[in-house]
Amino acid sequence: MLRSYLSVLVLATGIFGAAVSPIRAEQISIFAAASLHEAVSDIISRFEEKSGHMVTASFAGSSTLARQIAYGAPVDVVMLANVNWMTYLDDKGLLAENSQSTIFGNELVLVVPADAAVNSDVTDSSELSELLKTGKLAMALVEAVPAGIYGKEVLQSLGLWEATRPKVVETDNVRAALALVALGEVAAGIVYATDAAVNDRVRIVARFSAGLHSEIVYPAAVITGQDRPEVVEFMDYMESDAAKDAFANRGFVVLEGTQ
Repeated sequence: MLRSYLSVLVLATGIFGAAVSPIRAEQISIFAAASLHEAVSDIISRFEEKSGHMVTASFAGSSTLARQIAYGAPVDVVMLANVNWMTYLDDKGLLAENSQSTIFGNELVLVVPADAAVNSDVTDSSELSELLKTGKLAMALVEAVPAGIYGKEVLQSLGLWEATRPKVVETDNVRAALALVALGEVAAGIVYATDAAVNDRVRIVARFSAGLHSEIVYPAAVITGQDRPEVVEFMDYMESDAAKDAFANRGFVVLEGTQ
């Protein structure tokens, strides 16, 4: 009798256990530009809650991430701050076909330490030139990292690059440049508007017109061979209204209708 009871109990446990067993969670890995840290973290949190999948993200300068992928770093999705670095990966055959999308943009600004005795509205190149004479200027690597590339283009467009170049302190990524300004190690820095928004130890004193630099966009793509269902699901989520709202709330520009 006891054996029969145990057999029924085991069978029932198996049946009910199967009924409540959750759908298997999958792992997704992302490489994302440093300036995307808060927005991507927001999206990962929302996506994990919605899908049940687990997402890990690594943040660094776009050039560093692209080169790591080219050297074989294992990752599923890449999100960069520059089209040229995505083209670099595509030319090497490292992006899954038809997986690229470009949904978000940004703005480039000049920041100073929050307590700096600087006019809060630098409106022309002469005022900017005077400000840049007061000390060092922090920028991401001007030949490799998108924020630095865009910043150099701005200074070239304004005719200030040659005079400013000796005072430029280059950093591995835009967040490192922001940190130097926040710490008061430099007089000013060129960063994205979204970077300035996450650090109350800096303030914006100039916003650079889009006509002074190449268009700032953030392309995303799946790495070749990694277009698994859960990865495709994440990429689809990136184009959802919820994801667009998350980016907009962090100050990014949503490029409607852009792929």
